Amino acid sequence: MASMVSPKHGRGMTRPTFIRRIAQATVAAQILFVVGFLVVGAAEGHGYQWMRDDISDLGALTAHHATVWRLLLLVTGAVTMVFGLLVVGPVFGSRLAGVLVAFSLPAFDNVTDAFFRLDCRAADPGCTASQAASSWHGTAHIVCFAVAALATVIAPFVLGRAMSREERWRSRARSVRWFGFLTVVLLVLTGAASGSPVQGLAQRVAATLIPLGLAALAWLVVEQERPVTRVADLVRGK
Repeated sequence: MASMVSPKHGRGMTRPTFIRRIAQATVAAQILFVVGFLVVGAAEGHGYQWMRDDISDLGALTAHHATVWRLLLLVTGAVTMVFGLLVVGPVFGSRLAGVLVAFSLPAFDNVTDAFFRLDCRAADPGCTASQAASSWHGTAHIVCFAVAALATVIAPFVLGRAMSREERWRSRARSVRWFGFLTVVLLVLTGAASGSPVQGLAQRVAATLIPLGLAALAWLVVEQERPVTRVADLVRGK
């Protein structure tokens, strides 16, 4: 790995190229996730209604396209975790921000959802919320979501503070903090809609905007790590 990221090795990728590739993969992962839950949700059928039912039901033991959905979760979540740990921390100068992104909903929660499955779908006869999480893996599913939701709420504020300390990121720091407030609102509204006919819709709005916000951050890294941009920053002394 060291030979890939070291700027002294001509045969492998330089560190800026390595960072840019991960950031580009992260943008693609967020888009794939959003498109994925729309397509798999539309194909699920058997009583499943995207306006009412959770995205998590697509990976339940009784789901009809669980294998495809779980693979998609694993890939998109793993890429986003790598982005948090290997890009966000070093690039923005905050290990804590990197860890929080790695443990966020588009990262840690996606990966764990691929393994810790609910026992049944809300659309299944007799399946209640308590029954869906009655097994150890169903309980782990809920616990991992809670951990990821907390990390998702905190991450923009920690990242915004780190960005405000560096001149090249300072102009973006306020937008990142505002995105943090939007994230709080989205998750509160999702919780408030729980058990209602629009529970699935509220969750999908949050599950679209939060990953797209992360994609915007990753694209910012892509633009900043372009060779022309880096040369310009060096000339200006940044």
